[in-house]
Amino acid sequence: MSIENADYRQLREDAYRLVYRQIRDHAAAEDVVQDSFLRLSRYQGTIGNLGAMVRVIATNLMRDRARILGRRAEDPLPETYELAAGLPSAEEALLHRERVEMVERILQDMPPLRREVFLRRRLRGESARDVAKALEITPAAVDTHVARAVLALHKAMAEISRRENAA
Repeated sequence: MSIENADYRQLREDAYRLVYRQIRDHAAAEDVVQDSFLRLSRYQGTIGNLGAMVRVIATNLMRDRARILGRRAEDPLPETYELAAGLPSAEEALLHRERVEMVERILQDMPPLRREVFLRRRLRGESARDVAKALEITPAAVDTHVARAVLALHKAMAEISRRENAA
């Protein structure tokens, strides 16, 4: 198979335009066109329409390229990439878990009515009027229970912090 120089240039320009329109990357388009002509040169025998054959090869190479790029991540991970970036360390997670357990114990030690008022008001976001109505107490009593619960939590957490700092 022999191609005249002018025919080769025309085939190459046509193939480049076809490929570049699809992938919009000059360097990648050049690579695909070059690979297309390398594959074309491997064919034994006669090819009736060289232009059509180059287009078919180039189209197949673009599909292969798209398939390969689709499997890869968009950007390679940097060498210093940490999977747990932004997540607490194991020690911080343990301390957080211990504090949550302590708060649960403090809440369990509260009188049941105070605990219920505090949970409804502060955690569930119910209004003082709704809590008072549901528990058959006054809104002022709701505020008193919440204040005492918060005070108990602050005292207990301050004691825990003192122990942690002393250790």
